[in-house]
Amino acid sequence: MNDPFNPGKVVDIDTQKLEKTLKKVVPTVVVLIFLAILLFNSIYVIQNGQNGVVLRFGKMSTVVTQAGPHFKIPLVDKVSVVDVKNIHNMEYGFRTTQAGTGTSTAVYQSVPEESTVIVDGANNNASIALIELIIQYKITNPVDYLFNVEDVEGTMRLALEDAVRTSLQSFTLDEAKTQKELIDAAVKPSLQKKMDEYGAGIEIVIVAAQNVKFLPNVETAYQAKENANQYKNGKQEDAERYYNTVIPQAEAEATQLVESAHAYKAETIAAANAGVAQFNALYSEYINNPTILKEKYYIEALTTFLKNNNVVIDATETGDMNKFYNLNQSDLAKEKIDSLPVPTN
Repeated sequence: MNDPFNPGKVVDIDTQKLEKTLKKVVPTVVVLIFLAILLFNSIYVIQNGQNGVVLRFGKMSTVVTQAGPHFKIPLVDKVSVVDVKNIHNMEYGFRTTQAGTGTSTAVYQSVPEESTVIVDGANNNASIALIELIIQYKITNPVDYLFNVEDVEGTMRLALEDAVRTSLQSFTLDEAKTQKELIDAAVKPSLQKKMDEYGAGIEIVIVAAQNVKFLPNVETAYQAKENANQYKNGKQEDAERYYNTVIPQAEAEATQLVESAHAYKAETIAAANAGVAQFNALYSEYINNPTILKEKYYIEALTTFLKNNNVVIDATETGDMNKFYNLNQSDLAKEKIDSLPVPTN
């Protein structure tokens, strides 16, 4: 179709209709998109263990603690979601550059400007040590965490540096090297106090010293001292083992001697008492029958004598006394036997 106002120009009726339609539709689409964006931005979701801090016109409005979807006023409200459930980690004195996996070990990088501290400075025996720690903390007050301190972790590093360097001054080399739990116990309350003073809204859960290293010359001297202490402790243990072996043995022997002495004492007293009792009994019998008792003991003595000796009784001579000759004296016995009369039938 030719344009009547512009001869020679062809007018596309379909294009004109499309332009008119677009002029009507585009504003509507733009409005719908804008409304969709507003609607999308007016909904936020709080997960379990999270808090939502709502700012309205840049000022703190409320803290949302209930999990689920919530509404905010578009372009007016701003919501910051804070994790108040999980434990957060911070490395001090080192950084993990590559996390460990099932097939590879973790890779760490030392940060000397953080880890360098002075140990045992209070005793005029100061030495430089390198210490690495892991700090675990949780957020307890999301409002304080967001607004009181601009850089919480950076501030915590500075506070930790002060706490570590102040605490380690009073530690000996041995304590710093072998008793890391003492470091943890000293640093944690100091760090918590500083963060509370800043109003950081966090709780220090764990301070765990990982590695304590000395400079090479200090390490050499320390190892020499440790070797000497081990030698000393070994000798002390040997002495204690010897003591624990010899002393019980000596005590047992002493106890045995005492018991033997008591037994000998009891035996001797019993024998003496028996002798006294026997003597008293014989004495009583002697008082009553002295002649009979004398004959009894004479016969017993003679029986014992004849039983234990080879003798010859000479009854040839007159007199009341019989002579006894010991056959063990061979010459005398032979002489007396030869002089005896030969019996006749």
